[in-house]
Amino acid sequence: MKYRTKLWTSISAAALLAAGSAVSGMATPNPASSPAQGETARDGTANTSHGAANSSKDIPGSYRIAQGEGGEGGEGGEGGEGGESGIDPAAAAKDPVLFLSALDVIRAHYLAGEAMLDEDGGRKQAGQMFAHPISEIYVDLEPVFEAQGAAPFVDDMVDAVTLAVGDGPVDDVKAAVARVYAALDVTAAKAPASDRDPAAIEAALTAAMFDRAAKQYDAAMSAAGTDDAWIDGYGFSAVAEKRATGLLPLIEADHEGLAQALATAGVLFANAYKSPVKPAAPAVEPGALLAASSRILLKTSSF
Repeated sequence: MKYRTKLWTSISAAALLAAGSAVSGMATPNPASSPAQGETARDGTANTSHGAANSSKDIPGSYRIAQGEGGEGGEGGEGGEGGESGIDPAAAAKDPVLFLSALDVIRAHYLAGEAMLDEDGGRKQAGQMFAHPISEIYVDLEPVFEAQGAAPFVDDMVDAVTLAVGDGPVDDVKAAVARVYAALDVTAAKAPASDRDPAAIEAALTAAMFDRAAKQYDAAMSAAGTDDAWIDGYGFSAVAEKRATGLLPLIEADHEGLAQALATAGVLFANAYKSPVKPAAPAVEPGALLAASSRILLKTSSF
């Protein structure tokens, strides 16, 4: 009970910091080009900015993201295309794809936030990106992580938020982010055991991240697209590319079609997501990314 109180205190502090950064000058979408509050955007998400206090948990600074096909990228995922992301902790405790997908979503936000640290005026948005997965992913999955033998790392996440929205050196923020990455790596090594081929698990995770990134890109570049949709997609793309790099050597010999699809997608997504800052016009047509991610999903079914 004492630790859970500390956990919720940490989450509340991080969320309030993120919400405060939005109020104190965070860039927001043009109201004229965004759906009205409560309406649904093309990505199937409610019109909730990254600083809005209107999530299902009513925690300031929470967010919504486009739902990838097959829920969170593996068996046991919830939901269909679009909508608020959700991972069933009970399912994640048994399914390594769900377990690792939760970590991927956290990592995506930290990769995107870290990239914003190098942009002029980007520290507040970086702090928001570091804060969001605490309430939306971590709090529900922490008991699962601990049950698998992983140590809690919410304090590292809160440190990253606090430093990002503060006035300290950027190097200190990046050092805090590096500690979160290290914790994610340690926790990933504790994923539930499975009889599935490790390459099949990796392929499912990679496909899910490309799928998410493609859908966020399509949403961000639509007439009602937002900076929030873009930066989420940027992070998903970064994770997808990292996973693809590790997967290719495992599948080149036996899954040539999937390897080719991943190589093609890598080029497309890298050209599409050149910056964490949303461009005025797409560098790659959204349909090309959606088609590329669909090919990966199809080829992944060969496992």
